Parts: sequence; C-alpha cells; structure tokens
Amino acid sequence: MDLDRKSGIPYYIQLKEQIRRRITQEVWTSGTKLPTERELAESLAVSRNTVSQAYKELESEGILSSARGRGTYVADTLLIKQQEGRKEKVLRIIDVAMEEAVGLGFSIDDFVSFAHVRGMEKKHLLSRMKVAYIVSNPEQLSDGHWNLGLGVSLLPFLLSELQESPRAQERLGGMDLVVTGVTELAEVKTLFNNLHIPILGISLQPKLGTIVRIAKLTMGRDLALVCESNQFAEKVKGALKQAGLQPEIITLIQPSENILREALRQCGAVILAPKLRPRVGKVLPENMECIEFRFEPDAGSLNLLRGSLLELKGEKR
Repeated sequence: MDLDRKSGIPYYIQLKEQIRRRITQEVWTSGTKLPTERELAESLAVSRNTVSQAYKELESEGILSSARGRGTYVADTLLIKQQEGRKEKVLRIIDVAMEEAVGLGFSIDDFVSFAHVRGMEKKHLLSRMKVAYIVSNPEQLSDGHWNLGLGVSLLPFLLSELQESPRAQERLGGMDLVVTGVTELAEVKTLFNNLHIPILGISLQPKLGTIVRIAKLTMGRDLALVCESNQFAEKVKGALKQAGLQPEIITLIQPSENILREALRQCGAVILAPKLRPRVGKVLPENMECIEFRFEPDAGSLNLLRGSLLELKGEKR
C-alpha cells in the first residue's frame, strides 16, 4: 500500500479505501489477519492514530473485526462485496423485470413507460411528506438540505426551544417523521414519546469536501473557528480529531466585530457555520481561506431515512 501525500485527502480515508479494495479484489479474504497498527503505521510512515482510525471505521461497518491480544481480521468479504455491488444488483433486478414484461407481451418501450410512471408515483408520495429535523445547536439549523426526494419538506427545529415551549408538541403534531442525531435520540424520544410519530436517529458526519479543504491548509498559523455555541465548536473539533486533523484552533463564540477582526489577523484561515459567513465576510482579511463547516447524514443513514419515508407513505395509502 502507498499513500498519495499530495492529494489533500486525509490518510485514514486513503487507507480505508485501499484496504477495502484489497478485500474486494480478494487479495485479503475473510479471516485474513491484518498488520498491527504499529506495523502498518511504520511501513506507511504515518501516525498510529491514522491506522487506528481506519481500522475502527471499517470495524464499525462490519468489514473488520478485532479482539484484544489476537489482532485485526477481515470479518466478512461478502458484506463488502454487497456494498460495492449495489448498483449491479439493481441493474440485475431491472433486467429480470424487463424480461418478465417482454415475456408477457409488452415491448421494451412499454416497460420504460411503466417504470417511469411508477417512479413518478413514488416521487409524488414523497412530495407530501413533512420531516422534522431536531438539532442541538443553532448552527445546524441551516444544514437540512439533503436529497430525500422531490418535494419532501425538511423542517429544522432547535431542541432547546422545543424543550422550553409549552406548545412544542403541537409544533411537531403535523410531522410524518422526526429525525435527530444519534447523540440526541434518547432525549428526543423522552420528550416526544406521546406524539405517536416515528423518531429516527441518524449518524451525521462533516462533508468530505470540508475535511479535504482543511487537510490541504498549510499549518503553522492558528485556525479560527467562528460559531454561536459551545456545542457546535465541540462537534467540529471532534470531527477534525476523528479525521486525524488536530490544528491549533482559536474558538470565537459570538464575538464582537472588533474582537473578530483582531483575532482573524492572527490566523491563517477560518472555519465557520454557513449562516455566519455574511458577518465574518465583513472583516475577513484579503485572500484568507474561509471554509463553511456543514454536517450531513452518512450514506447508511440517508438510505435508511429514504426507506422509512417510503414505508410510511405505503402505510398511509
């Protein structure tokens, strides 16, 4: 294995993909013991934390397994092949359905028309869905722009405001589904357990492009983090640490314009919540890198959410 030192892509992500590729190409089969974290870190000239992060994420996905004193092994090559072959599986299903349609006397054009009409019907079902997105910090109120299907209404709510409002349950009464981060799930379920609305916990991650941009920064000067709440600041720092990035950060929570202007002069770049860009832009030094930090559901959570919406509409038909 070899890492691209100039791509700007975090090493742990590159390492994950190379391990995944070795498994799909059957270089490493189920039960294969991987090098220890120390061995692989030394051979790649990276930190042990980088290898540990890659191993942990692949373990959480069910691809690797580890046991204290025994090492890390390839757990299930079938699982990763299924993940890599999802598109091919769908195409095979389409092929079978097409052959069935032709066998029943329909033309290929008929089949394409049927599939198009059916797809539009599903889109129409989803277009009437209302999903409440409950977040724990005000910065993430602007993150609700996910591809859930044409016309799905995703309405953000701040958890603290719902807790303080005596009419909070009424505000959520017209929703078809409530989604929130996994860390807030237990609290949200306790707060709204009488609403009889499905509540779904999703895993949120920073957009990959954001992490790549931060990884490409030339370190040596502090990085400013401008936000409205301590909760958001801790989420950002945790996400950067998880990605193997630990820059020196000056945290500015609701700073005055003068404090913000002075702090930015000492920094090499700034990351911020999207909603704060107009305010920061007023005092941003010329040519300073300004990076919006957004969170989004991971692929598994997004697929789970879309599937839940379809199931709910199917029940209401």
